[in-house]
Amino acid sequence: MDIVTETIKLGFPLGSYVVIGSGHIVALGLKDGHDIDILVKKTLFDKCKNEGWEVKKWTYPEMLGKIYLRKGIYELYLEAKIDDFKPTTDDLIQRAVLIGGVPFASLEDILKLKRGYLKNNPKHLKDIEIIERYLASKSSTSRKDYV
Repeated sequence: MDIVTETIKLGFPLGSYVVIGSGHIVALGLKDGHDIDILVKKTLFDKCKNEGWEVKKWTYPEMLGKIYLRKGIYELYLEAKIDDFKPTTDDLIQRAVLIGGVPFASLEDILKLKRGYLKNNPKHLKDIEIIERYLASKSSTSRKDYV
């Protein structure tokens, strides 16, 4: 799946969303992806809900009673918070990295979220390891470039 192309197909305006979950590592080619998790502002969430996106109920204990939206390979969320890490949607959008014109949550933010989500689903461990290895390799490369 070409996550950039698939996300662009939605036609969402920049500044109203950020791809979260494993999206950034999929865009970097470090993992295959099969769905796209997107954090959106409330106005965009409501618009999609009114356009018939499927309403789903959260199963994570800290999100019980809240909903997200699904349509095909896409899932839309209003928040991405866990334990002591409670960034706003605007925070994550501002710190996003553009890849092919699509905003992806920073790897540092994704790492914090996935570490928290690990208690709900062990699948996040693999992504944590991928991100940590990638950041470590970038860090050592950067040091060599500046010596």
